[in-house]
Amino acid sequence: MRPSQYITTYGPGAILEGPNGPRIINNIAHSGILDYKRIDQLEIVDQRLSESLLNGAGIIRIPTNAELNLSESKSIYETKQFPQWSLCIKHNRLYRYQNNRGCPSCPPADVPYMGWLKSRKEAIRFVMACPNGHLDDVNWGKIVKHRRRPCYPEYFIWKGGGGALKNVRIVCPNCEGEVNLGQAYASEHECTGRLPEAGNETFSCDKAAKIMQRGASNIRVAEIVSSLTIPKRDTRLHQLLAHSAIIGILLSSDINTKADLIGKLKIMMDRKRLPEEMFVEINQYEEELILSAVKDVCEEIDISNEHDYRVVEYEALQIAATRGAPLQVSSTPGAPPQFEVNRQDVRRFVGPKGRSLRVTPISRLRVVMVQAGYRRIDMVNGELVSTVHHDGIREWYPGLETFGEGIFIDLGLGDNQEPYGHFEMGGDEFENWMKAFSNPQEFGLGIVEKNNLHPVFVWWHTLSHRLISSLSIDSGYSSASIRERIFVKIDENDPRKARGGVLLYTTQPGGDGTLGGLIGLVNEFDKVLHLVFRDVDTCSNDPLCGEEAFGPNRLNGPSCYVCQFVSETSCEHRNMLLDRKLLLNNLP
Repeated sequence: MRPSQYITTYGPGAILEGPNGPRIINNIAHSGILDYKRIDQLEIVDQRLSESLLNGAGIIRIPTNAELNLSESKSIYETKQFPQWSLCIKHNRLYRYQNNRGCPSCPPADVPYMGWLKSRKEAIRFVMACPNGHLDDVNWGKIVKHRRRPCYPEYFIWKGGGGALKNVRIVCPNCEGEVNLGQAYASEHECTGRLPEAGNETFSCDKAAKIMQRGASNIRVAEIVSSLTIPKRDTRLHQLLAHSAIIGILLSSDINTKADLIGKLKIMMDRKRLPEEMFVEINQYEEELILSAVKDVCEEIDISNEHDYRVVEYEALQIAATRGAPLQVSSTPGAPPQFEVNRQDVRRFVGPKGRSLRVTPISRLRVVMVQAGYRRIDMVNGELVSTVHHDGIREWYPGLETFGEGIFIDLGLGDNQEPYGHFEMGGDEFENWMKAFSNPQEFGLGIVEKNNLHPVFVWWHTLSHRLISSLSIDSGYSSASIRERIFVKIDENDPRKARGGVLLYTTQPGGDGTLGGLIGLVNEFDKVLHLVFRDVDTCSNDPLCGEEAFGPNRLNGPSCYVCQFVSETSCEHRNMLLDRKLLLNNLP
């Protein structure tokens, strides 16, 4: 498994299908990765993200076998077998492998390992989960309606088959009590409160559990928090000073000269609390740069929610598009640049209605992604199960840093160098989204971030999906590898007014980043826009798609997999909050 898969798809509590059967991925405390490196050696520094959305928690990466100089076949992250129950399809026996015994009707294996391996490859596909995030084996002994009590059979008989669960009966071999699998699947059951990734501890739970298939898409959905590295905290020196081993010194001491800092870092290095290479690297910088970076790092970050976090990024991108953002070269050979915008590469293009779109290539980009937790069954109202690890001093979330390139698209700047608001929009679609933004509860959308219901946000989000599909044709990247980041800033005095933009980017782990296939299309972006708007009025799924309309208890206007939906790895909002007609009736 790649570290990027761990963060975006799997992670603690995920069921991983392998050649030797399914296994549950342990949390960091039970993973064993900290046996190879100290937690500060795995730290990813993103001070802005840590001190705002993560409430002071740090970020750690998952090491690779290559980094640890271990063979690819060496297991470095511990997992455990799950579920425990297996189904022998030859004899229709539902059993658990225990005491070196597997299926009661199969002959004993010559080698115990082969019996265990057979049971793992026959692992039952049904598990029990609840909206609070708990997961456990199905308690078959409890859901079967026994004809006498107590009755504790070692296995059950699986009777029936075919394509429908209602044709399957689970029968007790001792008392001949049974249960219909279809009825059990549709019923609610008592939750055991178990988080298998956290060991054997159980928690009290008042939610009903449901039987689910272990491969279901809603068995576990990761909650990802991402962050762009933007000026003025985009230099290597800022990252060094924000390291958990150093920032405590900066916040608790008066640092007035370079000598003050170096003296304290020397003490830490002598006590083995700071790597020597980090000390040497900081010492290479001039005093003026060090004191300026210390001031930035010690400055309080007053951001309380993700919307405000995005607004800061949006404004930084607008400034970079207007003034440029010179490459901040690291003093460390081979260290990747964090952010770069060349002002001369910014282009303007005219939309179908004559409005200007500003297209800004970002040739260097760093993105940090953190898996803050996951949800089961109910992706909206379900309880978030945190992936945080506490080392006794600080909390840590698993994360990943990636490098690449991107294209920022907005409506540009006016003559007075103040950002334009979004052009005036109209139509029934605009009014419906505006009503939902003003009264989310009346539309049954109280659980959706309110700012994401604003028609300007929906407009940019809809445009973003069409841009992703268009860019994938010539960029050399599949649409699944191009990600979006939607920005909207709403006028506090007049909520009908807002402005926004979208960043489309592709990144990958490692210092090399990507190869420029995305930003290479900026000079020919008029062709991209032509494809975007060419067939916005039609969909091969019409009239079914076109007749859809946004309204109460709906999360989309006209949109489907043919015309608007993209891969869920690309969309931040799970293909929700889209409206093709809103874009069609308000073309730029």
